[in-house]
Amino acid sequence: MSTSANKTVSSLNWIIITGVGFVLFVAAAVILMIFSNKASNLSPQVYFFLLVFVALIASGFLFGALKAHAKYSGNVYNGTLSLGGPAVIFCLIIYFGLKLAPTADSFDIKFIVFGDETKNELVSGGLLKVLLNKPDSARIENGVVIFNELPTNLLGKSITAIPAVPGYYRQSQQVTIPVDGRTSIELHLKRQVDSLTVSGLVVDMKGQPVPGVLIVLSNGLYKTNADKLGNFSFILPVKDGTELPVRVYRDKKLRFNGNQIFSSKVPLTLQLDKL
Repeated sequence: MSTSANKTVSSLNWIIITGVGFVLFVAAAVILMIFSNKASNLSPQVYFFLLVFVALIASGFLFGALKAHAKYSGNVYNGTLSLGGPAVIFCLIIYFGLKLAPTADSFDIKFIVFGDETKNELVSGGLLKVLLNKPDSARIENGVVIFNELPTNLLGKSITAIPAVPGYYRQSQQVTIPVDGRTSIELHLKRQVDSLTVSGLVVDMKGQPVPGVLIVLSNGLYKTNADKLGNFSFILPVKDGTELPVRVYRDKKLRFNGNQIFSSKVPLTLQLDKL
């Protein structure tokens, strides 16, 4: 009578233990799926943990009704292994669980865009265009661009990224998408040198164009000649709104000397003092 009672208590304990374990498993699985949005987004480590968890629960539940046994005899290579009861259930769950493990059909990739090689400056503003199965683009926010739900057949592939950011050269870059789909891709841009294109006209005291005169900027650093209609132009490595000294010579005689503000939006008119 005592032996039967002990067996009943032992079986009931296993039912309670496995029942609680099953509830914990369901709760953990639901929480992980909520936070990952998709079951396929579970990492392999988490998936394997859940798989072993449920296999142990099933085996523990069956342990009250089936007697697990394992026997090995003989040499290492010529021996025989016999498994039965819950041990079989455990092995089958692990085997088929790994065979049928969910695989992600898409992934997200993050680009980090730097304004220099030292990673001290993050670029904000502008667009990043990538040539995937079809061209796609997204705005750069605080140095970060994320492209969502890309097909997994792009993992490990080389793609072209084209940043379009004001003040930086627009140069295409070949990058390789990490095989794991989780590592960020870094892009380093090159800042443009300040450049300003200015144009102007040289006129006399009556406002008539003066052809062929020599225009000298910054004490001889930049020079050009006016054309037959008195027009001239410069490409200068300065910012818009920069003030520079200007001298104009005709027949090697100084006819204009003064500072001028250079802008690509407003053409210059240089009026000679006398001819």
